[in-house]
Amino acid sequence: MRYIFKKARHICLAFLCFSTLPSCQSLTASGAYRNADSLALSSRWEGQFLETPHFTLKSYLAPQRNADGPMVIYIEGDGYAWVKQNWASPDPTPRKPFMLDVALQDRFYNAAYLARPCQYVIEAGLGVNCRTALWTDARFHRVVVADMNNAIDKLLAQRSHRGLILVGGSGGGTIAMLLAAQRSDISAIITLSGLINHQSWTRYHDISPLGQSMNPAALYAKIAPTKQLHLLASEDDVIPPELSKYELKRLRDLSPATVDWQEVSGLDHNCCWSKYWAEHYQDIIGRLASR
Repeated sequence: MRYIFKKARHICLAFLCFSTLPSCQSLTASGAYRNADSLALSSRWEGQFLETPHFTLKSYLAPQRNADGPMVIYIEGDGYAWVKQNWASPDPTPRKPFMLDVALQDRFYNAAYLARPCQYVIEAGLGVNCRTALWTDARFHRVVVADMNNAIDKLLAQRSHRGLILVGGSGGGTIAMLLAAQRSDISAIITLSGLINHQSWTRYHDISPLGQSMNPAALYAKIAPTKQLHLLASEDDVIPPELSKYELKRLRDLSPATVDWQEVSGLDHNCCWSKYWAEHYQDIIGRLASR
């Protein structure tokens, strides 16, 4: 089935690259593909392509571990969505794979990494239905969320597990929240500098809205019952902590027992989440899984 997305017409900034622009430009798209494969291979994670109704999605799967624990799926951010203002990237593959770096710190749980539509596939000739709208104003489109949902089902079928925890960075956090509004099997979600309400975010930065995207803010009543921890970077000027806290207070009012957040000092939107995660992930996931 082919789905036609409207052409992206707005002017936006490359905020959700999850790297500074010089870092994003340090690798070509093909170099970024090879770099991700090399990083995963060094940790014995297996690369694979998942076929969903509209896209081919790239994933990496950790070796089988403790079947009594949850499956932890790490969702990539928006990647290299913009070359610069008003110039969308021809390939959204992250030049610095933020969430892959985070995922590979996980050496304990059954874990998988899931890229977003059109990341790591275009130069491989697998970019079916890829249009720039999918990494610009339709990055959280209902079809995107549905196919991410389908890919998660395929990952869960590959590993024995008890429970499901989603960890999303930046725009990957948005996807995790949107999935929590649809799935009944999620034990908890964790966001790292996650984008909670993209409408308030675009207003804050005075950029055009993501007009073809679903917004978690419209689904707070469905998301709130899911256990969740939102980790905010104290030095984040892309998604400022105060902007997130305003939204999270609204969310927690609906379910005080399940919604929590923590501001982490010394981090910003780009640095240094993988180091932080390596030091804290077992405690964070263990607490959420045992609640």
